[in-house]
Amino acid sequence: TAVNKSDLKKAIIRSRHCQRDWDLSKSIPDEDIEMIKTTVTNCPSKQTVAYYKVIFVTDRDKIARIYETTNGFITNFRSNDTVTNSQVLANLLVVFAESDVEPKENIFGDVFVPSKDLEKPEDLLKDKHMAVGIGAGYANITASMLGYSTGCCACFDPAQVAEILDIDTHVHLLMGIGFKDETRPRREHHAEDFVFPTKKKQQISVEQK
Repeated sequence: TAVNKSDLKKAIIRSRHCQRDWDLSKSIPDEDIEMIKTTVTNCPSKQTVAYYKVIFVTDRDKIARIYETTNGFITNFRSNDTVTNSQVLANLLVVFAESDVEPKENIFGDVFVPSKDLEKPEDLLKDKHMAVGIGAGYANITASMLGYSTGCCACFDPAQVAEILDIDTHVHLLMGIGFKDETRPRREHHAEDFVFPTKKKQQISVEQK
């Protein structure tokens, strides 16, 4: 079936906007959650290594506790006043964390990282960050194509989030996915009296040669 290019373009543009308030009266169907799981586990990574693991959180208590660790959005640079990042209060919270699998050189196994990368931790870190970025991008556009709004958050306490989720690895990124509150502008904070500022997308240069 041919892709509707107009709908695809709308999904792409919609996916870059951060949703700050949610309609929590609704629940994301299991089949849609499974589709998002498929996209974050089948996207490209260098040498197909599992550089990250993903935790899907729908438990409202856990989400609320994680939300409390995100008080880092600066509202006043003179006084350093901050506000929490309410995009994590979505119907579904997707957490990208360090993998439990330790990459090692093994050309006959399922995990293979060239020895030169293992000898250069900075290269391995670059590959991990690249993999998380690709995985989050896939999740973001997939969710948007399914009709959901999204919002990423990198402003949180990784150690506290790991403790809440009872995991032993570093947490890289949080992504809220869910139903936007149709009665409010998307930039209104879900739980506090605050409207997040808007920023124009900086133009990215594209060349064709």
